[in-house]
Parts: sequence; structure tokens; C-alpha cells
Amino acid sequence: MFNSIKRKFKLIASKDFVVKKNPDSIFIKGVGVEINRTNITLEGKSSLIIHDHVKLEDYDIYIKDGTLEIYEYSQLIKGRQSLNPVINIDKGKLVIGAYNVIKADIKIRFGGTCSVGMYNCINEETEIRCDQSIIIGDYNMISYQCMIYDTNTHCIYPPAVRRERSKTDFPFLGTETEKPTTKEVVIGNDNWIGKRAAILKGCRFGNEVTVGTNAVASNIQVDNGLIVGNPAYVVDKK
Repeated sequence: MFNSIKRKFKLIASKDFVVKKNPDSIFIKGVGVEINRTNITLEGKSSLIIHDHVKLEDYDIYIKDGTLEIYEYSQLIKGRQSLNPVINIDKGKLVIGAYNVIKADIKIRFGGTCSVGMYNCINEETEIRCDQSIIIGDYNMISYQCMIYDTNTHCIYPPAVRRERSKTDFPFLGTETEKPTTKEVVIGNDNWIGKRAAILKGCRFGNEVTVGTNAVASNIQVDNGLIVGNPAYVVDKK
């Protein structure tokens, strides 16, 4: 069962967490949910739906006109990193399935959608950037300091345009108002992604793919294989 919180106030506070919400936003928390030292901000028409027995600990969550749904028994925790991990959703959607352990930063913009299946481990200082679509299946092991990007993250403007924007937006440099080039990323089931690997736009991994440490993969399609190198290439089919 859910205890729905949708009232005309801006602050929901307890000794363990703080929720700042717009009156048009929805915060739904199931039974047995544990939230510790977590800051949550819901702006515009946003929704945060936390199913039963989820654990949130030492996370900073910011949602603007977007949706975050976390299913049963998943844990979003800080782990051993020094800074709190961040989920930032600006006009997008993130769905995290059941029984995951996630310690990563996740940023969604421009209406992007990201889904994470079941029983995945996504470790500290890994960053997921989604401006279009990222699909992660089940039983994946994703190591530390990895990058999973479906986007170039920035548009490349002529110097005169970038300089003018820098002057106008200062001290907020590198701001984006236009969607960069994107291409869907798919990671299937039972994959291993090594430390500091970069999975960039256009990658489509099936099942039982191993990605070596420090590999930089872009637009690679592979199933049941080993990927290494920068630029990454497939060296073996199992």
C-alpha cells in the first residue's frame, strides 16, 4: 500500500530526509521504505513514486517536470564515495526496477527515458547521462567510474556563439538550451562492464558481454562477446 502525500505545502521534513515540493507534484511512499540523509526537490509537475521496502541513503534527488519510480527492495546508496550521488531529471523519466543496488549519478534531460531492470549493481562514481533513451536489462554488473551516455552532452557552437553565451550566462558556463546529438543505448542481461569503461551513444549490447577496463565503446553492437580498447573493438565471441 502507498501513503500518498499531495498537499499544498512546500516542505516535507523529518529527522531523516527533506522533501521540497511544488503543490502540483506527487510524492508517494510505500510501506517499509527507508530514507536516510536524503534531499529531494520536486519542481513543476513532477512525481516520485517509491515502492515498498526501498532504501534511499545519502542521495540528492532533483526532479523538474519529470518522473522517478523505484520498485521494491532496490537500494540507492552512497557507498564509499566522498560526495553524495545525484539523480537529476529535467523533463524526463527514470524507472528503476526491483532488487537493484545503485550508487551512481544519473542525469536525464530533454524528455529522455532511462529504465533499469532487476538485480543490477551500478557502482560508485559511475555516471549515466540520458537525453534520449537508455535501457539496462537484468543481472548486470557495472563497475566504478563508468560512463553510460546516449548523448554528446553538449552542442558544438561556433566560437562567437559560445563566447556570447558564456558572457550572458556567467557564472553558469556551458549551459544547453538545444538537445545535443543522441542515439539510444541498450545494455541487455548478464553483462560485465569494467572499471572506467565508457559506453557511448549507439551501443547495443545483448547478453553476456564483457567490457574491459578503460574501454571506450561507441556505436558498437555485440552479443555474447568481449570488448576492449580505445576505441573499443570486439576481440572474441564466446
